[in-house]
Parts: sequence; structure tokens; C-alpha cells
Amino acid sequence: MGKRKSSRKVVKKERPKLDTSFACLFCNHESSVTVTMDKEHKVGNLRCKICTASYQAAIHHLSAPVDVYSEWIDACEEAKLEEIRKTTAAAAAASNEGSGGSGERGRRGQQDDVSSGSERGSVGRGRVDRYGVPEQLTDSESEGY
Repeated sequence: MGKRKSSRKVVKKERPKLDTSFACLFCNHESSVTVTMDKEHKVGNLRCKICTASYQAAIHHLSAPVDVYSEWIDACEEAKLEEIRKTTAAAAAASNEGSGGSGERGRRGQQDDVSSGSERGSVGRGRVDRYGVPEQLTDSESEGY
């Protein structure tokens, strides 16, 4: 009698391990941000060892540390955009107050730029937006000039 045919051993696939330490957005140090996951309280904590920046995010049973890090990146970008919106709104309000309301402003805060022909590269009348960039005139608007 012969032996039984032996079966092959099960080969386990190695899953790639996701990082739990990342680069900080504020101080730009590599591997200085660590993420801890408190699954019992469903909170992910992120903290930089160098600049002590911190962030907390709600997590669920499928969340990984990289998810908390990506939420932190999104929150930082959103905060930056909100700050830009506030500064442009404040600058627009300051420029409106500076004009004194004497009727110098055109439609919807656009200013008519009247230039004399003596300036180099001048093209006559044109509109300038709130950032000082000349706007393109439509055909009907440019016919009168």
C-alpha cells in the first residue's frame, strides 16, 4: 500500500501594511505625524511630534489611519479656502468703503477705467475687475468706443 497524496500547504498572501505615521502638513517633517485609532470610542486621533498639531475625526469599524490623515488634509484645505474667501471679502469691503460711495463705481462693483491716450499701450475705455485685471469687452460694448 502506498502513502496518501499529501496536500499542498496553504500559502498566505501578505497584505501590505498601511502606514500609521505620515508627514506633517505644517512643519513638513517626515514620519512625525502619528495616528491612533480608538475604536471603542470611535475616534481617530492625529498628532505631530514636532509642532504638536492635532486633529480628531470620527471613525467606524472599517476606518484606517490613512483615512484620518486624508480627512485632516481635506480639513486643512477647506480651512485655507475659507480664509482666502474671508480675506477677499474683507478686501472688497475695504475697497468699497474707500471709494466713499461717490458714484465712481460701475455695475456690481466694477470700475470704469478711463485712460488718456498718452499712456503707453492704452486702449481707451475699459472695465477693470476688483483685482485690477482688465475685462474683455463684448462686441456691443466696444462699438461705442
